[in-house]
Amino acid sequence: MRTILLFNDNSPEAENAAEFALDIAQKMKADILILNLCDDVLVENKQTVTAGEQLSAENSDSFNLVKQLCTITTDGTFSPVVNDMNGSDFTEKDICELVIGKNIWLMVRGIETNATHRSLSNINVQAVLNRVACPLLLVPGNYKKRGFENITYAVDMRYCRTAVLKFLAEFAREYSANLVVEHFSAKGLPPLSDDYAATLFESEITNKIFYDKTYFNNIKERNLEIAVDVMINSLHADLLALVNHRFHFEELFGQCINDTLPEHIPVPVIVFPL
Repeated sequence: MRTILLFNDNSPEAENAAEFALDIAQKMKADILILNLCDDVLVENKQTVTAGEQLSAENSDSFNLVKQLCTITTDGTFSPVVNDMNGSDFTEKDICELVIGKNIWLMVRGIETNATHRSLSNINVQAVLNRVACPLLLVPGNYKKRGFENITYAVDMRYCRTAVLKFLAEFAREYSANLVVEHFSAKGLPPLSDDYAATLFESEITNKIFYDKTYFNNIKERNLEIAVDVMINSLHADLLALVNHRFHFEELFGQCINDTLPEHIPVPVIVFPL
């Protein structure tokens, strides 16, 4: 069974990310493990519950996010099992061991677009991502849409990764979403001609992932911020996929993920391990 690890720092962003994670869990048939990063979330005598069920009265006050998820109706869809655990004294190394030991499929973290409060946890999520083999989904705190319609993988086609494409294609298939591969030439590399880019797309993508709603754009714009704005606001991308520390990631995020998303990225971002 797949498991989604949800980081809970008791922030509004974490609450929003929890509902987003539940939607993914229902579609992808995954369970949810909530890692409480603040010591004011009690986890003693916890229950294992299923989304859509009610918590017993004596325990409900101790499980803010568990209670939130387990009172959301599932409307007959798959009902994930929701667990939580106390990670208030965890280091980044402890989280990495948890991710590896439990074979976590996806990590989810709520994040602000514009900082309105101090970080409620000292965990460096970039340090975790650098050491594990599963992707991290960043969900903006003010992002209320659920599901995906246009999933966009921003990549230099010369370095396109089949494993990333297969993961995204599986997402796209469950949501009946479009999967759009956007080629941006990495800094210092020449642009690709349309003919050569199309040939790469056919040989490296369509013949390997077999998803008929996969599309390709050869972006000539050299300013990545402008190109991302076009993808989101004109092409309606609602999930942006990047690879950790590779080319476009560092152009958008710098060397690491901080407490906020770049202002020009109002949609969820999934970052795959290097």
